[in-house]
Amino acid sequence: MILQNIMLFKFLFKKKKKKKLQDKSENKFAMNNWMNLTKEERVKIDFNEKKKIMRKKKELLKSIRDEYIKMKKENNEY
Repeated sequence: MILQNIMLFKFLFKKKKKKKLQDKSENKFAMNNWMNLTKEERVKIDFNEKKKIMRKKKELLKSIRDEYIKMKKENNEY
């Protein structure tokens, strides 16, 4: 029983290490692609990503405000 637990732990631990190494190589590959782009292309991509992130933040804030308004109305009814 103990031996099985140890083997299972080793198996799971090795899997996690491989994933970390793979992530590092993917990040390095993405960085190389990014550096191969021209300045204008990098600025354009960065601008689009910032715009997308800002849109998501605004949607989240709107949903939070709407939820707060609902809660406030429910509390005032009582």
